[in-house]
Formats: sequence, structure tokens, C-alpha cells
Amino acid sequence: MDNDITNEIKKIVKKGKENGFILISELQEIIKELKPADQQYIRDGMEELEIQVVKTPKDYDEYKYMTGEEAIAFLQSLSDGKTKAFVKDENSEN
Repeated sequence: MDNDITNEIKKIVKKGKENGFILISELQEIIKELKPADQQYIRDGMEELEIQVVKTPKDYDEYKYMTGEEAIAFLQSLSDGKTKAFVKDENSEN
């Protein structure tokens, strides 16, 4: 892979890690000269790095990569306190 492309990919990965996403148009501009299989490999790599590749910033889902515990904490924060959903049962063996 060309050094310029490698550097551009590193820059976009850094940006993606900071924002949680990159725009498909930005990524395509960088990798357009690569073979289709290499392009797909890079797009797949972004997902493995937990960077969403989206068409527009509005398509970004900030909750996509939440862990189970993070999701439960988020859902609990939305609770009105009247329901016992997602409350850990202290008497449970699991």
C-alpha cells in the first residue's frame, strides 16, 4: 500500500476514534485506488475498531457499541424508578 494512503488511513482512523464515526465519502476518497477486496478489508477493519462508517453524521448511532452493562446503565438512567427492570437481584445465584 502506498505510504500516502497509509498515512491518510491513519488520520481517518484517529478522527473516527475521536468521533465514533467516519463518513463513507471521506473513506472512499482515500481508498478509491485500491482493489475492491482491499477496500472491503479496510471498511471491515473500521467496524472492528468500533468506528462506524456512515453516509451522514445523522446516521451515527452513539449507542451501537455499548456493552451490556453500559446499555443497562443507560436504560436505568431513563427509568422513572417505578419499575424494577434491569435491577440486579442480589439473591440470585447468577
